[in-house]
Amino acid sequence: MNTTIVFDLDDTLYRESEYVRSGIRSVDIWVQWQLGVPGFAATAIRLWNAGRRELLFDATLAELGAPADPSTIAAMVAVYRDHVPRIRLATDARVFLAGDHGFSLALISDGFGKTQRRKAAVLGLPRYPFDPLIFTDDWGRDYWKPHRRAFEAVEAAHRGRSSRFVYVADNPAKDFLAPRALGWATVQIDRPSAVHPRNPPSERHHADTRIRSLRDLTRQRVESLFDPVFMKLRA
Repeated sequence: MNTTIVFDLDDTLYRESEYVRSGIRSVDIWVQWQLGVPGFAATAIRLWNAGRRELLFDATLAELGAPADPSTIAAMVAVYRDHVPRIRLATDARVFLAGDHGFSLALISDGFGKTQRRKAAVLGLPRYPFDPLIFTDDWGRDYWKPHRRAFEAVEAAHRGRSSRFVYVADNPAKDFLAPRALGWATVQIDRPSAVHPRNPPSERHHADTRIRSLRDLTRQRVESLFDPVFMKLRA
């Protein structure tokens, strides 16, 4: 039976913290040119590293003594989302995607569509055999995970080719509810310095297994997820 491995993008195939820093540096250039305020990147990255996730730009401007009116923040967010990121595939992801593992591949990613497509282009994902590459924002935010539509679309695309599906992702708050409900196997990858919390908010949010690297996603590990005894325990 053919198995399709379906990947998330952020903090699964690359480190999302790289994207955050890349975006902050682009905003830093804008802030210097438009507001004449130096030190934005250093301050924002320090706050980010200290755990600040909400209203980061507002907090950074406040520390720098600069006004943070809504129009300024909106412009900064636009720069952040529209910049060409300086990111790269994690080494283990590059090795896995280029390897002769025998799995079919697909991708499901949330986030603003234009932003996610730009990430995918910079990472070179179109040259790998993902079928399909799904960006849920193409259907609207209502279809972001945990909505089932993207997972059902993968099943439809692989009908007659694959009978088993595995979703590999990082964020237990939203990533595993839909694939588990459809009978998929689920794998949580725990990369160091990941952006989202690692702990599932409930038993329903758990993945079937956890790995630290895609090097751990061996055929034996994948096959074990479909062992009849394990599947019965998972049900």
